[in-house]
Amino acid sequence: MANLAQCVNGLHFRNPVLPAAGPNVRTGEQMLAAAGGGAGGIVAKTVSVRAASDPRPSIRRSGLGLLNCETWAEVSPLEMLPELKKAKEAGLPLIASVGYSPEEVAFLGELLEREVAPDAVEFSIHYVGKELDPLLDVAKALRRSTKVPIWMKLSPSVPDLETLAKAASPVVDAFVAINSLGPALDMDVESVSPLLGSSCGQGWLSGPPILPLALNFVYRLATVQDKPVIGVGGIERGVDAVKFLLAGASLVQVCSAAIRQGHGVYGKIAMEIDTWLDEHGYASVEEIRGLYGRRLKERKRIEGVPVMAVDRERCVACRACLFRCVSGALYFDGSKAAIHAASCIGCGFCRDFCPAGALALRDRRGDGSGADG
Repeated sequence: MANLAQCVNGLHFRNPVLPAAGPNVRTGEQMLAAAGGGAGGIVAKTVSVRAASDPRPSIRRSGLGLLNCETWAEVSPLEMLPELKKAKEAGLPLIASVGYSPEEVAFLGELLEREVAPDAVEFSIHYVGKELDPLLDVAKALRRSTKVPIWMKLSPSVPDLETLAKAASPVVDAFVAINSLGPALDMDVESVSPLLGSSCGQGWLSGPPILPLALNFVYRLATVQDKPVIGVGGIERGVDAVKFLLAGASLVQVCSAAIRQGHGVYGKIAMEIDTWLDEHGYASVEEIRGLYGRRLKERKRIEGVPVMAVDRERCVACRACLFRCVSGALYFDGSKAAIHAASCIGCGFCRDFCPAGALALRDRRGDGSGADG
């Protein structure tokens, strides 16, 4: 078995899979259930100075993702205190979550440190705006109010990620990326009504549809600054989490999958990470953190327009690729898949459907140099 333990900001996590702040960790019982389900640490639902009053319904399925119109915890800070204290019984690192203005996070940071003593405090900038200075003001206000590590949770609407990351890095101890994406809209076409109870039916999109966007945020954050990055967005399987670790994340957070599958999903994802590491010859999570960036520097680029090549020894003649060629370059020669090289535009889409790994992009000169793998 690989070593899944991670140390972030001096906090020791038994594995890199945590809940994300959301309805799955609203109460102390839910947070303990997350720990029992195999989470490496606990993140609580975001609390603000006032209890939220969200319209219902507030969470619905939308395609492969979830749509929600939830904001923050439906309880006051004082009502959240016993829930957080109960969560500490799990014996795992406890990350409180707060929002949103400088004055609010300063009050909450001081209150939580005095009454609960969380191991870290995550703060959301979801409703703060997009300008750099107000975002930094929130970070500085929380930094002044608490001595524990503070994690800045970014929204996908951040206009200049690199500038914000460099400016906030001296103030915060880690970045969390990303929050849900939106506003987004979906509807019931039979009743011609919104899925959510918000005024226009708008909400925030989470789950697998936002994974590539979240992954890009994590990679960029890990590239431009040195503070730890926690990846969140669309993680449902171990391989999803592995992608974030390869991109540079030290930990990952899970929300939508926990809503869909229950608290046992944390341990399931952790075990799948372990299996992936074992199968690929890695002894620890730390060995693969940021590996994508290092491999990217070694990548050989193909000059000009490449062409797809078929490894006839690997091809199992399943024909799965034939109908996925946007340029009609693939055909069946009677025994194997084959390529009309002159028609191939080298897009690579057909590779996603080959179960045998028999398709690869090659330099159009035919000497195999510059292979993209």
